[in-house]
Amino acid sequence: MKLVVITPSKDVEDEQTLVTKMFESGLKTLHLRKPRYSTNQMAAYLKEIPKHFHNRIVIHSHHSLALKFNLKGIHLSKNHLSTKWKYVFTRLRLKLKFGETSKSRSYSRLQQVYVEEEQNFDYYLIGTTYSNMTGELYSGFYEDGVIAANKNSGKKLVARGGTAPITILKSQNYGFHGIAFNSYIWNAELPYENFLKVLAEFKKHNIELE
Repeated sequence: MKLVVITPSKDVEDEQTLVTKMFESGLKTLHLRKPRYSTNQMAAYLKEIPKHFHNRIVIHSHHSLALKFNLKGIHLSKNHLSTKWKYVFTRLRLKLKFGETSKSRSYSRLQQVYVEEEQNFDYYLIGTTYSNMTGELYSGFYEDGVIAANKNSGKKLVARGGTAPITILKSQNYGFHGIAFNSYIWNAELPYENFLKVLAEFKKHNIELE
């Protein structure tokens, strides 16, 4: 099952060092999401990560850096995919420039997984999937619907939002392609230690890490 870590929108102390340690421990996909970053700030962040880990990073903005730094892929927001005229050129340029690059996008509602896309995506982040209070499915998500979406949509869905170690086995049982972590790791006093707890849960249930 695919494991994704999404960076915090606000910087965390020693964040690049922590990310590097996660890569060294086996993380294969990091989503670099910094909504307030300029292109130069994003480039500076990437330069703090050893080059041999750049091919594990998916970038959410300033997509030109994906080619410059040989990143794993790009994530497209609703703005990048908007049908409004001012984004038409952006969408065309992205399609041409990143035709062979890994691409992902997000869904917020279960019904969206059945929408036909104009281009192919390697996987889709979906959520908020779980309640971070109970670990149960969040409002708008229900067991039969989630299982059906994973089975019938023809899309590789990655559970996002409210995720914690307790939701890893649930995600596998629901048929999710993967699971993404953000607040469980970055809101912790010791983020790397919480990341290790995630890895331990994968190992406990003999879930192969992708």
